[in-house]
Amino acid sequence: MAIKLEKIKFDNIGLELSMEDFNKYGSKVEMDMTVDPSADYTTNATDYFREAMIGENQSRGNFRAIFGVKDRVKLGTTTFESLIKSGACDFDPSDSDISQKEFEVCPLMVSTSVCIADLEQSFISDQIAKGSANFNDNFAFMTFFYETLAKEHQEELENLTWRGDTAGAETGNLAYLNSCDGLEKILGADGTVLVPGTASPITSSTVVDSIIEGRNALPRGVKSKDGFVIMAATNVVEAYKDAISENQASGQYYVGDVQLNFQGTPIVEIEGASDDVLILADKMNFLLLQDLISDETGYEVVDFYKTRLDRKIGIRTDFKFGVDFLIGKEIYYHSV
Repeated sequence: MAIKLEKIKFDNIGLELSMEDFNKYGSKVEMDMTVDPSADYTTNATDYFREAMIGENQSRGNFRAIFGVKDRVKLGTTTFESLIKSGACDFDPSDSDISQKEFEVCPLMVSTSVCIADLEQSFISDQIAKGSANFNDNFAFMTFFYETLAKEHQEELENLTWRGDTAGAETGNLAYLNSCDGLEKILGADGTVLVPGTASPITSSTVVDSIIEGRNALPRGVKSKDGFVIMAATNVVEAYKDAISENQASGQYYVGDVQLNFQGTPIVEIEGASDDVLILADKMNFLLLQDLISDETGYEVVDFYKTRLDRKIGIRTDFKFGVDFLIGKEIYYHSV
């Protein structure tokens, strides 16, 4: 069913356009209006927050996401012995093992503040809405501000995903690493995780052997899964690229934005990991635990002029965050 639109009417400015107008002026209609600079841009802090939390372009974007976790959650797993047997009259069932593992999230927050007076006296003063007592964040610089804030948020979460340690003693710009345990600590503490016989720094001359050692250590069923990946720290990825470039007989030189792989298995760079971290596993074995669906609504902006009479705006959001894994014996973990 087709609907033919005969006229377009703008009630607020008393303008009406018909198809005849478009035909008469060669389908071109020119309009002119004066727009206050403060109305040129609209920011959406919620979108920036969600982008930072999900981390689509970060290593945790490959994990299985579990949302709506306020404090902790239990997930069950099931394993079976051999199911197929020779036919017989008697019932001879195989054993099945049903177990559950509890996962906990860390309550975290992002908070910062900006002095309005500094904004008014800077190069962006012409973008700010008129008036000194009513701050509005709908202008160009705040779009840039939220975007930069979200990128920093993403970067810190990526580092926390891997190097977080609640028993750590980091200070200054790295103090956030003490707020939640990351995968390096969690994997290192689990006795069922597969590890190399001797872990040593990975170089271009040893990286291929290190990958092969991990691949051979894993059960066949893990390697056959669609989500089977190699996750490697930045220095390991660089060593792999160097190894390929040095091996001229391979005829493979990676240039530009090309997905690295080893014999068809994707290699995912984990920028937040410590040097020499190398992991082979099904990526769905790793969990990203959040409460994004519930009470996280974005970066909240508060004008302190209306509360404490400070000429500042505060930006804050509270959220839950955690990472973990399900089955340790299906993960190969190399670290030094």
